[in-house]
Amino acid sequence: METKALYKISYGLYVVGSKLDGKLAGCVVDAFIQSTSSPVPTVILCSIQANQTNAAIKQTGEFTVSVLGRDVEPFVIGNFGFQSGRDADKWANVEHRLAGGLPVLDKAAAYFRCRVTDQKELSTHTAFFCEVTDAWLGEGEPLIYGDYQASMKAKTLEAFKAFKETGIVPGRQAAEKKTKWVCKICGYVYDGQTPFEQLPETWKCPVCGHPKSDFEML
Repeated sequence: METKALYKISYGLYVVGSKLDGKLAGCVVDAFIQSTSSPVPTVILCSIQANQTNAAIKQTGEFTVSVLGRDVEPFVIGNFGFQSGRDADKWANVEHRLAGGLPVLDKAAAYFRCRVTDQKELSTHTAFFCEVTDAWLGEGEPLIYGDYQASMKAKTLEAFKAFKETGIVPGRQAAEKKTKWVCKICGYVYDGQTPFEQLPETWKCPVCGHPKSDFEML
């Protein structure tokens, strides 16, 4: 069988956002499709059973989807696709925000929030049948999986390899000694690219959900 023939099936690339035991989780997927449009939009997500994100979706019954655009940084794909959330805090490496308590990328072509209504275990994947409970338009055109295979996969591998060798997220300056803020409730240390002082007052701890006022400077 020529498995590369499967690359000719047109679909996109997406980052799924979820939570497991209160901590942010996520992965990159390509098997995400719309199944109906009315009376309620429904979608199907196929998720690898061994992934941490699969366990997160089963625990909470909901997730977000960020539709990757043509101009996405290749590292974003590698960050969510080439490492496990059991070993790395993937969301700490990218610009993101919370939408109803679940993470989405700051920049994407569109966003969805989904609620699982049914699921079926396949040989290696779980098929989640879901209602779309909210949706937002982003900017740009969606990345097509075939285009990723043809022109972006090599760049993604290079960007992720450089990150593993240096510990520096592509596009960011080498980390300098800087002030850090820690949540007094759960101990989460904020280390995002946006200075803590510039975060909106509505920002909350991504782990325990407590407000910005419950953080103290280290």
